[in-house]
Amino acid sequence: MWKKYIYILTAVAWLAACRENIAYQVNVDLDNLPEQTLYVVFESADLKLVDTLAYDGKGVCTIHQAIEGFRTLTLYYGDQAQWITVYLEPYAKVTITGDALYPQLAEVKGGEINDMLSHFKKDIAPLLKEQADLRRNNFEKGEMAKNGNTLRLANINHEIHQEAETFIRKYPGKRVSAILIKEYFSDPENPAFTDELLSGLDEQLDDFYVVKELKAFSRKAKRTVIGAQAPDFNVLDIYGKTYSTASFDNNYYILAFVSMWKDMCHTKDLFLDEVIKNFPEESLHVVLVCLDENPEEIRKAMAGDAVQWNVVTDSAGQAIEMIDTYNVISIPSCYLIDGTGKIVLKTDNGIELKRKLDELIPTK
Repeated sequence: MWKKYIYILTAVAWLAACRENIAYQVNVDLDNLPEQTLYVVFESADLKLVDTLAYDGKGVCTIHQAIEGFRTLTLYYGDQAQWITVYLEPYAKVTITGDALYPQLAEVKGGEINDMLSHFKKDIAPLLKEQADLRRNNFEKGEMAKNGNTLRLANINHEIHQEAETFIRKYPGKRVSAILIKEYFSDPENPAFTDELLSGLDEQLDDFYVVKELKAFSRKAKRTVIGAQAPDFNVLDIYGKTYSTASFDNNYYILAFVSMWKDMCHTKDLFLDEVIKNFPEESLHVVLVCLDENPEEIRKAMAGDAVQWNVVTDSAGQAIEMIDTYNVISIPSCYLIDGTGKIVLKTDNGIELKRKLDELIPTK
């Protein structure tokens, strides 16, 4: 009989040890979460682990992870169109509750960052809910709804940013303040304000990975703000000609970042066809940086074109490297650079580009 109890005690001890070896446990209890495949992404400084989880649409779903060292867990659902991020602390159990239709309002409890972030979002819940409803309405009802909601959505965004700034300045020694700077104020077009908020944080946060990331982000963003010296590059076009920042004879040039050559409606969106016709080549050069990898295909496609574009493809990773160097966050977009090598315009708007060129360069 006593042997039986030993076996039972051994089994209990083994199960307890297994539970102790679970570095992270996250319980998900969301309303309006139907049966589906959930995607779970654990991230650390140098590792991303992706897993899937079959959810039956009933009750609590529990996520376990035995490997330590992860910083965040992001739960994707609704065909990966919606997500909730959890900030992880080893052996701290986390719960996610709320309405799956409003992921930005989900309450994440467990660990200081999650608790304080949930508290902040609870205080501005009406704004976050209205923001989500307006965005959903724009998506479902199209351009008409978008036009009617634009002003209100802009006002809501402004109010949320004000609330976030107030919170950050109130809690300069809390890691959650760095999270809010990253979430609401990491604007590549305005790194100066990111720097201002970071300077208000306590020095004790200097070693927090989010603060380090934000400082690196700011340094990189400053490379391509208006007035900055254009970052150096050295690339080959589809005919083997080399282009660099020294290639344009002290004239203006445009770096236009576009997608695949077969989708070259981007040149029309940016009015580059008109730009090529209206501005003399001795005053303005245009270089297209596109994501195609095969220059031979583009040479064949351009054979009958009236305009012979200067095209740089992604052969040898050229385009991707330039996109990273120039902090390109959307395609199409273009950079107008003057004869001294300074960036004078960044835009994805062809009308804005034409207006600026008319100010600076005589037409043909």
